[in-house]
Amino acid sequence: MRKSAALKVEPALSPVLRSNLIGQVFKEVCPEHRLLVLDMGCPSSSTVQFFNQYKCRLSFLDLISAEFLAETSQGANHQELVEYFRASLNIEPDMVADICLFWDIFNYLDGSSLSAFIEALAPHINHRSRGYCLGLLNERNQLPYCQYGIDSQTTLSQAVPLGQQPPVYPHNRRVLTQLLHYFEIDKSRLMPDGRVEYLLCENLLPRPVKPAIF
Repeated sequence: MRKSAALKVEPALSPVLRSNLIGQVFKEVCPEHRLLVLDMGCPSSSTVQFFNQYKCRLSFLDLISAEFLAETSQGANHQELVEYFRASLNIEPDMVADICLFWDIFNYLDGSSLSAFIEALAPHINHRSRGYCLGLLNERNQLPYCQYGIDSQTTLSQAVPLGQQPPVYPHNRRVLTQLLHYFEIDKSRLMPDGRVEYLLCENLLPRPVKPAIF
């Protein structure tokens, strides 16, 4: 009798992901200041509940979707991509983001698209702006297909969305540093599965270069 091949079973995704950096996004938040928070992912009940403790305007942009990302691979030039991202962000001209939750969107944009995305966001960033994103240590690591939210100052929520994962363009720390322009990587932490979390801050004013810790 012919022996059937064993099926590879992927480990179940935990609904909670421990984070060493998400809490530091709020380290310098003034309790009296009304925050503008841009979440690039889909609406998350855990994120809404978390921000109930702050005076804030929380905007879910839902950009990490197959439909949105498909438009970035249609052969558009740089300026066309910038205009596409500006229209997709749809932020009021005078609004400046205090916190940008990028999650893993950078991994779904190739270098040209990521540069255009960062340029489109530029008018809404200043010295107060902080960012948080997730990446991969290197191309050998697999990026889980997740929708993220903030569960607490030490944990994220993560869930598997419906549909097929879009193409992944893993950018290591060196490449991200080149592409993020006015954002610099303030801190980074390696997660057990090869994901890396990054704390970002605006870098229009020169600062000493901080070495990676891994």
